[in-house]
Amino acid sequence: MEPARGGMPCGADWQSQLNRAVIVLYADCEVYYDGRASSRANRAWRLIIIKPDGSLLIHTSEGYQPLNWQPPGSRVTILQSQQGGLELVAIRRRPREMVRIRIYEVEWACWGGLPSEGRFELRGTHDDLKLYIANNIGKYLPGGRVIGIEYEVPGFGIADIIATTPPDGAKWVIEVKRQCADLQAISQLKRYTEALKAKGLLVAPCFTSGARELARKYGFKLVEEAPPPS
Repeated sequence: MEPARGGMPCGADWQSQLNRAVIVLYADCEVYYDGRASSRANRAWRLIIIKPDGSLLIHTSEGYQPLNWQPPGSRVTILQSQQGGLELVAIRRRPREMVRIRIYEVEWACWGGLPSEGRFELRGTHDDLKLYIANNIGKYLPGGRVIGIEYEVPGFGIADIIATTPPDGAKWVIEVKRQCADLQAISQLKRYTEALKAKGLLVAPCFTSGARELARKYGFKLVEEAPPPS
């Protein structure tokens, strides 16, 4: 075992800690995603974080958003790659998505538990942002008029805001996210717009690269906006 980093043990035994501890790897790898879209990140050194609840995050040397990720509840396994080395596979069941990491070399690996969290206070909620948008609709859709909030889309769910814009009264579905919007948010908006034969606007503090790409494909408008302080 290598010396600990920040109190965490490190070494080649990290595989035995899967689903038991938080694992942090610095590895030379390729990353493949297959699900509502597909992508490939070429071979490079990246930071990989695996949590006992099934969460998986892959970070590059830039920015705070992960290159790719899987949410809690994913099934994470380690396989031997046919090309040599290891493959780390994380599968989400609903909707079915898979992230596959082909690992060529691990520079270092550490693992350990995390202490219980302190108190967390949230200021600025989803409802705060939704109400702010509805009261300032012209900022997002010039000349727009709100015709519904929490509008039921039969068979699909509840759309946050429905609005119209001049000159032809075009209908818009506006979805609001308090956290960074991903592919799932785009897919949700797509279902609503198709059901209501409307245009789509998604408002969120940030967007993943996959979400931006899919939004361009569907012709959706994206606006970066953080929840106002309460």
